[in-house]
Amino acid sequence: MATSDSEVDVVIVGGGFAGVTAARELSARGRRTVLLEARDRLGGRTWTKDHDGHPMEFGGTWVHPLQPHVWSEIHRYGVETETFPVLEGLRQAVVSDGRVVDLSDDDAARALEALDQFCAPGMTLFPEPFAETLGPDPDGLADRSLREQFDTFKAEPALRDWVEGMCCTIAFGPLEQSGATEVFRIYALAGYSAEQTMAALSATKLVKGTRELINSIAGQATLADIRLNSPVRRVVQSDGGVRVELESGETVSAPTALIALPMNVLNSVEFEPPLSEIKRTASADRHAGAGMKCFVRVKGDIGNVSIVAPEAQPVNWLVTYAHGPEGSWLIAFASNPDKLQMTAFDDVRGMQTALQPLLPGVEVESIVGWDWSNDPHALGTWCIYRPGQLAKVLPELRTTEGRLFFAGGDSSNTWRGFIDGAIESGYYSARHIHDYLT
Repeated sequence: MATSDSEVDVVIVGGGFAGVTAARELSARGRRTVLLEARDRLGGRTWTKDHDGHPMEFGGTWVHPLQPHVWSEIHRYGVETETFPVLEGLRQAVVSDGRVVDLSDDDAARALEALDQFCAPGMTLFPEPFAETLGPDPDGLADRSLREQFDTFKAEPALRDWVEGMCCTIAFGPLEQSGATEVFRIYALAGYSAEQTMAALSATKLVKGTRELINSIAGQATLADIRLNSPVRRVVQSDGGVRVELESGETVSAPTALIALPMNVLNSVEFEPPLSEIKRTASADRHAGAGMKCFVRVKGDIGNVSIVAPEAQPVNWLVTYAHGPEGSWLIAFASNPDKLQMTAFDDVRGMQTALQPLLPGVEVESIVGWDWSNDPHALGTWCIYRPGQLAKVLPELRTTEGRLFFAGGDSSNTWRGFIDGAIESGYYSARHIHDYLT
């Protein structure tokens, strides 16, 4: 079955924040689109799911006023935000030398100073954080892994372990596979301030979840035909236009197409002619983001905790989501899931073992979440480039190929890997598609 509506201007492949934002922006410009999303929902690597009376974010979560694109959308739709984690009575700690070390307010301030010290190269490497080019790089930092950079870092043991744990949480992948530039870039975007970096990474979330925001954006994509459960098999472009073939056998044709898929899954779609070698290689190599985030239900009221652990530990950040006498929910972040030694994603016994170094004696009751690295529509978590990928991959992922345009949080210029970056990319692509069609 074919759809050959002459009024369709763009086929959008992918219904995450980039694709949905582009659909709305093109609608505002009078352009008709068909948006094809493989999942049964919009949102891509963001996913709000109700569980045990809580709207839990299985994917992307945090927003902040330092992220201009998402913050403007939050105000546009009157979306309510809240501080997270709850700071009142928060116990902060770090796993160091095999034991849990509680951090006083002064200790926490010194930990931020240590993070400032570690991230200082970002001031030179990203002198204009919103520019597309790097600053001077005489030391070759763009080709250096976080592990290589961290091995040059000097600080007292507990503070060093705290900084390492934060690098693990930001990279969400093995440090030797993650580019040092990725932490430096976020630091620069946050005003060269460790305190503001931490706020931008994990201080604010949406009360009703990311679903409220993306549904609000989709609601104003008035000229878009949004089709869920519509995985794409093949994209063929010719002098006359683009034909998108779905796994169902249906085809949709238009003068142009916007490919708003994660970098890691570009190769799961057949393109004719093939995409550039750099795009194909980048998709095959993948970015480094491959960690595991899950919600863990434990017995009893464990209070408000935020515990950081270095890469040697299976869990690198543990934070309270909700707590009470009837039990508590924690969010666990593991940068290298192989260290968890869990037989399955919901292996309660394996998770209990993994949490003991951070919360000795804790009793795990259940686990919920999503395995993004094995999700065929994601094949990874948020985008963290590998050493050397920034300069080579980023410009190419944004490069048009014939009638094909590209968007996504993996190719945004600034808050890459964040909701903000996906929205920015949607703005950018919609403007350029409209200009192309004009």
